[in-house]
Amino acid sequence: MSLDQRFVKIWIGVLLALVSAPAGATPPPDSAGCDEAGWGVPPDAMESAASRDFCDLDAPYTEPPFVADETTGVACPDAAALSPVCTGPFCPASGGCLGTRTLHEDLNACQGARCCLPGSVDPDGVVNVLPYLARPAEWPFSADASVDHSTNVDDSPGIATAIECAASLRARRRIVAFPAGRYVLRSPLRPHYDALTLEGPELSPHAGPGDPGTATLVAIPCNPEQYPGAIQVSEVVKRDGTAVSAVRGLWIRNLQIALTDGPRRTANSGIHLNTCADCKVENVIVRYAPLAPQLPSCKPSNLEGIGFSWGSGGVIRNVIVDGTAKGGIYLSSIAGHHDTPPILVENCEIKNINGPIGASAIKIITANVTVRNCNVHHSLIHPVDGSATGSGGHGLWISAQVPPRPGIPSAVPANVVVQDSYFHHNGGAGVMLASAIEEDRPTGILIERVVSAYNASHGVHVQAGTGVALRDVASWGNGLYGVLLSSRTTLPVTAVRVGDVTLKRLLVFDNALRLTSGSHPGIKIEASDVTVRGATVGRCDPSRGRQSQSIQQQCWMSGPAGAQALFHPEDNVISGVSTQGVSAPEVLACPY
Repeated sequence: MSLDQRFVKIWIGVLLALVSAPAGATPPPDSAGCDEAGWGVPPDAMESAASRDFCDLDAPYTEPPFVADETTGVACPDAAALSPVCTGPFCPASGGCLGTRTLHEDLNACQGARCCLPGSVDPDGVVNVLPYLARPAEWPFSADASVDHSTNVDDSPGIATAIECAASLRARRRIVAFPAGRYVLRSPLRPHYDALTLEGPELSPHAGPGDPGTATLVAIPCNPEQYPGAIQVSEVVKRDGTAVSAVRGLWIRNLQIALTDGPRRTANSGIHLNTCADCKVENVIVRYAPLAPQLPSCKPSNLEGIGFSWGSGGVIRNVIVDGTAKGGIYLSSIAGHHDTPPILVENCEIKNINGPIGASAIKIITANVTVRNCNVHHSLIHPVDGSATGSGGHGLWISAQVPPRPGIPSAVPANVVVQDSYFHHNGGAGVMLASAIEEDRPTGILIERVVSAYNASHGVHVQAGTGVALRDVASWGNGLYGVLLSSRTTLPVTAVRVGDVTLKRLLVFDNALRLTSGSHPGIKIEASDVTVRGATVGRCDPSRGRQSQSIQQQCWMSGPAGAQALFHPEDNVISGVSTQGVSAPEVLACPY
């Protein structure tokens, strides 16, 4: 056994048994309830594989990379139907459900303790929302999903009043409790108070949609373009016109969120927190669940699952996001314009992100983020016109973003750490680093102990980035290269792209499954200032894929059409590479 194989087996025992069960397999129910190991990477995925050769890891799978499903190439036949408007006597007063910026919090006749109903606050100071709900006799509170199609139920005003009651209590932490059942929200809740918890009964990661033992918030928005989700936090303007600073210490726990519609023009999320400091979304399941069956190409193109933006920070832990259109978890703040407090994303499963545009599972457009122990799979673009799958559908997308308007700097990811996670069966790359900006690129990015497998494009694709380290990363069964570092761009030739990249202890094998001719490398480098320190690159099955080369360096052309320049790889160092069934590392002759 070579030295390289030994170090591969050390870390493989921790992570690579992720493939010990077929993709999409459901782990057994967790009888202990809310077990942290049940969120994110399945518990049985962490079994020891120390005695296995790396080629055995691919043995159970003869499938191609994920590039399509049964609805790929199916155009959206017409515009999506509007959500049913609440018109009955139990709906809010005129203006509260018409899609204006006047929401229920602004319409409450009560303020502070005057909002509290007798018997709604228990001896521990926990506010029960049920006494605040105004339900017609034909729709008593329950877990019955038929209420989603009613036109005379809106629980948003009552819950808003319960939140006002909780905010008036003198307690270190105020709690609003949602008993098990189904809540209809015609406009989102806006819990603009510090040290506030919105909480349902204990939630297992294996809870089904609308499980009667859980609390489900069903967002049926009157105006999907403006307030589509279940919970929204942003800057608050009081009745006297003064602004309120960021909310601190908001916790959202043990809730299911069902999203039935969303925006098609301006992006927004089911849980969207702007200017929310030290906030927490924990033990939450967010699903896209339209009121009528809907093709992915017809989904609201700008709906995301959970968003932290405008300087928000805190924790997203033990979360499942399933089926939203544009993104599962979206993190975006602009250094120098917003605060960029730390954000921790851990023990999450993000899956089936498959709308008309964007459609990447985790999007990082900010600084100071850690992602760990996440299972990210089956993201795919479904264009409205039914054309071939567009670029995107990435598992993890770390990208600099153009300024939203003049006078605001670009959003540039920095100090991002991704560890112990599995990115697989996505329509784009498993991991993508990119920038559409000439002078900015992601910086200080560490990808460590990560598996990227069975993605339609590359396992890891670095289009732009500096100070990037890939450590103990495994990439196999992908449609194109296992790892691609490419400085090619149509931006001006002065654009900063890929540099100061370190690849350490990589395992790359059986890639290039979509390429039908030629001989292709596992790792391709069209960049300078790259260091490879230890890698095992192999081909386990000669009949599987076109990865018959190990590492290739190549010159490249960059720049806009008519103004391109030729670049050669410089200052690259490659050492400690072990090969099996593939050629040695090489520098190709420049074809230009």
